[in-house]
Amino acid sequence: MRAIVTGSAAGGGFPQWNCGCDGCVAVREGRPGFTSRTQDSLAVTSDGERFALVNASPDVLAQIQATPALWPRAKRHSPIGAVVLTNGDMDHILGLFSMRESQPFALYATASVWAGLEASVLLRTLKRFDGQVVFRPLALGTEIELRDAAGDSLGVRVLPFAVPGKLPVHLIGRSASSSEDNVGLSLREVDAHDSPALTYAAACANLNGVDLSGCSVLLFDGTFYAEDELVRQSLSQSVAKDMAHMPISGPYGSLEGLASVAARKIYTHINNTNPILGPGEERRAVEAAGWEVAVDGMEISW
Repeated sequence: MRAIVTGSAAGGGFPQWNCGCDGCVAVREGRPGFTSRTQDSLAVTSDGERFALVNASPDVLAQIQATPALWPRAKRHSPIGAVVLTNGDMDHILGLFSMRESQPFALYATASVWAGLEASVLLRTLKRFDGQVVFRPLALGTEIELRDAAGDSLGVRVLPFAVPGKLPVHLIGRSASSSEDNVGLSLREVDAHDSPALTYAAACANLNGVDLSGCSVLLFDGTFYAEDELVRQSLSQSVAKDMAHMPISGPYGSLEGLASVAARKIYTHINNTNPILGPGEERRAVEAAGWEVAVDGMEISW
């Protein structure tokens, strides 16, 4: 099994278009140790030929262009057979509307996330003909084999599990919250039921009820380094928990909370304000604790 980190930043990317924080300035200026990143996404394959995308970033076109394995191999073709959504946030769904050019693919999401999509008139652009997008539901705790729009296997099994989160901003006040609003994914080879798994939980408010043990690779929420990161930088009055993200540092942070997980551990979905995007002491702290910091183009085998 192989995964390509097609995007490793939180919503807005790095640098963010309207942000002049220290990190965004540093990456624009090309300072050593700072690398630009697009918005969070992952491409997973069992054979290097057929891929499933985890989330469809607004940057999906640039991500495909930067990833030769995802390039078309005929006049009308895509190696991407399916998209799996972990929630309905804009930075995870907007790329769907860039994938509208009459290329069939399967879309996996929970019933809650699908209902949010169907509430948008924009979804019509993905229904130009029967079978353009084939919806297949994700049920919490039920492992399924990923298939493309035609029903052919992609060689990958996925197990969705509930992760503490929140409704997308555009649905707050319009929909009731549900345990299906935000999920993590456990991905493994289709034919080996005891094969190692990659676990992906890029948005996680806390670890209550979340079991991340037993995986071979863990890609986890690295949005904020500190609970009050945005407040400290005079960018917002919101703290990490207000935005349903678990900080890295502190007594309730993921660095301490996941210390016992015996896996290759990688932070992804990293906000532009997070100092681990640079070469400073925070980056050294997470690396000293055995974590890696995801970057676009990173390849992972398990």
